[in-house]
Amino acid sequence: MRYTVWSHGRQLGETDLGFAFRYNGMRCGWFHPTELGDRLMPIATAVSPALRTLYTVGRDPTVCADLCSAVDQEEALELELRSPDGALIATEDIGVIDTHYLLSLAECDLREDDTLDAEQESEIEALFESWRGENPLEIELSPADESDFPRYQIQVHLVDRDAVP
Repeated sequence: MRYTVWSHGRQLGETDLGFAFRYNGMRCGWFHPTELGDRLMPIATAVSPALRTLYTVGRDPTVCADLCSAVDQEEALELELRSPDGALIATEDIGVIDTHYLLSLAECDLREDDTLDAEQESEIEALFESWRGENPLEIELSPADESDFPRYQIQVHLVDRDAVP
């Protein structure tokens, strides 16, 4: 099913909310913006980088002001989710994430205190293998290229978790 996302009476894009994760009314999927939506994506996706900057830099008047501004601008979009027939679906929150930004985080250098010793790495590998044994999915782990994924993802927190099948 195709769901649409709107802002002030203008369609910004669509999603199938097709990711498997469904916890407490959360639904996620790839987000495909319209031409207008693509122009507004820097506003819709600015909160995550601003939060990361706050985490990295720490409390700083300029960084805090940038975060507040990003949140205000994102909220001003007043994003709405609509069903395939155009009916409004009540949401608590809608967030759009830039996939390219997420992929860039994997390339960031680890802090010195974030490095793992051989024993920790072995423990993590054992946990992963145990999980993989319980979840027999055919997953090919290969380096991702930004072009392998759509540019945006969407997370929707539904008021009624059954509103989206």
